[in-house]
Amino acid sequence: MIITALATLMRSRLRSRTNPTHPAHRPTTIRRTRRASLRAAATLTGILGLSLAAGQIGAAPTAHAAAGGLRYVRGYSVQGSWLCYGWSSGTFHCTQRWHRGGGRLVSDNPAWVPNVGGIARAPVGAGSARPTGFAGSAPANIGPWMPPPGRFAFGMRDFAGDPYGAFFGECTWYAWLRHSNEPLMRMGNAGQWAFTARAFGLRTGSVPAAGATVVFQPGVQGASGLGHAAHVEAVYGNGWFLVSEMSFFWNGGGWGRVSFRYAHVGWGVTFIY
Repeated sequence: MIITALATLMRSRLRSRTNPTHPAHRPTTIRRTRRASLRAAATLTGILGLSLAAGQIGAAPTAHAAAGGLRYVRGYSVQGSWLCYGWSSGTFHCTQRWHRGGGRLVSDNPAWVPNVGGIARAPVGAGSARPTGFAGSAPANIGPWMPPPGRFAFGMRDFAGDPYGAFFGECTWYAWLRHSNEPLMRMGNAGQWAFTARAFGLRTGSVPAAGATVVFQPGVQGASGLGHAAHVEAVYGNGWFLVSEMSFFWNGGGWGRVSFRYAHVGWGVTFIY
């Protein structure tokens, strides 16, 4: 665009020398044409500058699923200069904002690559052994999508004077209802609770306990893109436990309905005690 504008100006000036009657022969018109060309050049330069800045901003040290040859690994993995975390759904995020602390991998970008249980206790690389917190074989008559016998879904209504009535029907609302003495509803989306709980004076860990609040990171065991929160009703062997939850569309559940489901410990599962 700059070259075209300058070429047009040069042709106009040449024509003005050979044809005195050409409109460009008038000094005021020449000055206006020159100013217009300079404005066009400045505008284009500004656009390129913005595009370059946007490209530099877009080059922030985070990556989606298949960027730069990165591959899916369940749980944590170090791939070159990237720390990656893979959810059970097959989704994985990677970041270059991480460090090692006390022999552990710590994400400095926990909204993108979470620190499960506060600090990542994770294997390095795809060939590493599973961490001890991973669930073992399910006990008899228990499975990830097996309806718990004798546990039936039911609907609820909000109560008068509910300070969080605007959130009624969501998973976070029900988890807070079971622990209304805790500041759960002030801790952000469900997936953020695992990282913000300690700032509110709550203990977190990776061991299930009856009565605890369990937080699932996005994509883990059916959680949405904002994560999921539930209430632990009972604990079984090998890291398996029973939850009651709201806004989980399975086994009769859904918005404003409480349903029951078996779940297990593993990457992306944190308990608030």
